[in-house]
Amino acid sequence: MKRKNIISLTISLAFLSLSTTGLLLYFGLKPEAVTTIHVLMGLLFTGFAVFHIKNNWGSLTAYSKERKEGKIKKEFFIAAALVAVFLIGAGFNLPPFPQIQHAGEDLTRGEKKGGFFDKTTFTNIETNKDKAGFKLNFIVEKSNGVITPVIAMWVEDTSGNFVENLFVPAKTIEVTSGEEDKRRALFEGETETKTFTPSLLPNWQTKTKDTAANYNDATPTDNFFLATKTKATGKFQVMLEARDGNKAELYKATIDQSKGDIFTLKSKTSSLLVRAIVQINFF
Repeated sequence: MKRKNIISLTISLAFLSLSTTGLLLYFGLKPEAVTTIHVLMGLLFTGFAVFHIKNNWGSLTAYSKERKEGKIKKEFFIAAALVAVFLIGAGFNLPPFPQIQHAGEDLTRGEKKGGFFDKTTFTNIETNKDKAGFKLNFIVEKSNGVITPVIAMWVEDTSGNFVENLFVPAKTIEVTSGEEDKRRALFEGETETKTFTPSLLPNWQTKTKDTAANYNDATPTDNFFLATKTKATGKFQVMLEARDGNKAELYKATIDQSKGDIFTLKSKTSSLLVRAIVQINFF
């Protein structure tokens, strides 16, 4: 059994593993197992590469120097220059290296010229589960440019008096200061979670008599389905206030059983949400 054969075969198999996991990471597929395999295979590859270089030191020297004159070959300078360009470009974040670095993730996330288009994904959430009343089922779909929305939903009577909360988050998600690309920052986890501040939603804060959260997390960054309940009866209003950055919008639907069981919440501008629909189960 030859030691050189073991070293060469181990390096080859480790390289195959590194290449596979490296491509997965490049395209944004970063489960813990992939990261763990990539790191450990990198250590294995590095360890055996030391022995491989030692075993082939004569060949490497021949590639780098002229035997007779002892001069360094131009091939060495070309290889060194190529490595230096990549090290400096990546280290100092010089174009086009940042674009190359994120191209794989952008492709899997669906980046296109002029912005991103979202894959249609919805998160299922529930509030007021233990309360009495009839069921309300919401579909909330945010606009493409809305990354970390803050939303509250509540019920008013037809005179505008507060009845109860339907959805109040306990937290908000904020992109780390200095990050210009919010979507990429969210994708890469460059965010921080804070306690929800009622003043972020001034219309809701003015109306509500109960600022306690009934949802223990932040407003979903995906579109979402909300299942909730209300004690309101007869004719009433469902309200939704959404905020993204410095912009806030108020959406409203007047619920009237005589006019059906599906209603659309409308706003004057409707730039933060593509649609907000509520289905009422009166039974």
